[in-house]
Order: sequence, then C-alpha cells, then structure tokens
Amino acid sequence: MKKFFAMAFAVIFIMTFTSCAQTQSADLINMHSLEQDGKFSVIWEGRTYFPFCVVSKSDCSQQIGYVNGDTDNRISRYKDLPAEEWLVSWLTTDGGAILLKEQSVTEIPDGLQAEYE
Repeated sequence: MKKFFAMAFAVIFIMTFTSCAQTQSADLINMHSLEQDGKFSVIWEGRTYFPFCVVSKSDCSQQIGYVNGDTDNRISRYKDLPAEEWLVSWLTTDGGAILLKEQSVTEIPDGLQAEYE
C-alpha cells in the first residue's frame, strides 16, 4: 500500500511540475533584437533597450521572455527595478548577464555605472 501511495504521489508531482513548466514557457514573450551601426538592442512593446553594464545572474529575477525565438537567450527583470526601464539579457550557457537600459531612462540607480556607449 505504501508503494501505491508513493507511486501516486510521484505521478501527481511530475504532472504538476510539467504543467507548470508548460504554462510558464507559454507566458514568456518573444522579444526581438536589432543591430544598427554595430549597436545591439532589444525591442519590446515599442521600447528599445541597449546594453548598459555587466551584472550577475544572481541579480536576475523573474524571466519574462527570450530573444528571436531562442529560448536559451533569456530576458529577465532586474532585481525590483521596473521592466519598462531595465531588463537583463543572459544565456543559459554563459556565466554572465547584461543589464539593458531603455533608451529614454535618465535616472541611474545607485551602484550602476555605464560600461557601454
């Protein structure tokens, strides 16, 4: 009887985990990148984000999308900053992440400094 309950629990757990993963990936936004004059940018909902500085992946919060259909090229929120102003681009195969600043943002949070022009 214990084996039956253990097996039933395992099946329910796997089904729940799998359905959550499918829902999450379905909710992710396919953002687009653009390169002009040697500058890379990400376009999302009419806003253009440019690389600002390197950050740690540990500073990434919720993943909200990916770039050009490549689900390994991920876009996340940065800490608790508004996604309309700041995003993080990172690859699953890479150790670093790039903080992206929306082009109209002028207020830079303490501790951040531009590394890209």
